[in-house]
Amino acid sequence: MLERKFAAYLAQSSAESGAREQPSQECVQKIGRVTRWIVGLSALAGIVSGGVIGGTEIWMRQGVFNGMEDIGWREALPYWSLFYIFVGVVSAVEIALLYALALSGIARITQYSGLQLSRGEEHGLFSHSLARAALEFPSPQIKIYGIDPYAYVSNWKLTALNIAYKLKVGVSSFLLRVFLRRVAARMAIRGMVPLFAGPLYAVWNAYIVWRIMTEARVRTLGPFAVDNIIRAHFENPRALGEKERDLLLQGAGEMLARGRDAHPNQIYLMNRLGESLDYDEEISLDWAAMRGYLPDLETAGRTRLLDLLTLSCVIGSRMHRDQRAFLRDVCEACGATLHDDELKALRKALKRGHRIGSDDLSATRSG
Repeated sequence: MLERKFAAYLAQSSAESGAREQPSQECVQKIGRVTRWIVGLSALAGIVSGGVIGGTEIWMRQGVFNGMEDIGWREALPYWSLFYIFVGVVSAVEIALLYALALSGIARITQYSGLQLSRGEEHGLFSHSLARAALEFPSPQIKIYGIDPYAYVSNWKLTALNIAYKLKVGVSSFLLRVFLRRVAARMAIRGMVPLFAGPLYAVWNAYIVWRIMTEARVRTLGPFAVDNIIRAHFENPRALGEKERDLLLQGAGEMLARGRDAHPNQIYLMNRLGESLDYDEEISLDWAAMRGYLPDLETAGRTRLLDLLTLSCVIGSRMHRDQRAFLRDVCEACGATLHDDELKALRKALKRGHRIGSDDLSATRSG
């Protein structure tokens, strides 16, 4: 329900945005300012929340219970009950505020980027993916052209990851409070423990919202990079041979599966590739059989394949080591050498809003 409501809000807020091939440098700078502003407000919310909780604890200890010296657990039970009910209310308000800040920041990012969310099937993908980013939901377990993005993830690990996603907010807050209560108390600074709450909550809030906003930037700017590469290499897809077409589809599908995530940018890449190649059937991955055709590709075909795989590697939430290993192996089979430093620099350039073109993709390899 929250995902649908967030997606509808984002689509509505971006309805007036004009479509552009790539956000201008001025818009990218505005996106950066929005990110810093939202992160700063989330840190401020942590300071206020921690200050209120810490101040209330000091007041209850010193005022209501007169220092709580020599008080047994039965006498202290009302204190702990009232205090943690109050902490729960403050924390709930704080979490709701963080969600609101993240949603507002993502809405402004989409407006500045020009990414339209309100039209077509693909734009529905964008709005829902950004809503999931704001809520810190995992990617949905879906198949794309018959490819399971989680094919290389064991069932028990997938279940554990889903549970971790659902529990991480509560568990992280719980661990933070355990640290304040147990670790700091054993450091003989028990009386100062409430004073640490504000700064720690501020740092934690800033980290969480920074991570959300960073992922939102990747999901907002990634589609522009996908459109750029499709325009550059697939103006005349009918001129491609059948084997090259199969290599492109198999390679993109293998890169998706090795990323172990149905990331919206890679889903969009698969959809745009399928549309460009006029392909609408399921893909049965068998890269081991397809790899032997790589030496037969012409130079233009190798560049096209390597550019496609390189872009697929950098537009997800992270670059998985299996994706890098796969890209490195394909480069070697094509007589090229992959440069990891340049690949990481390309990933950073994408986050900064740099226009990713064929020259940028080719710069990650030599040979």
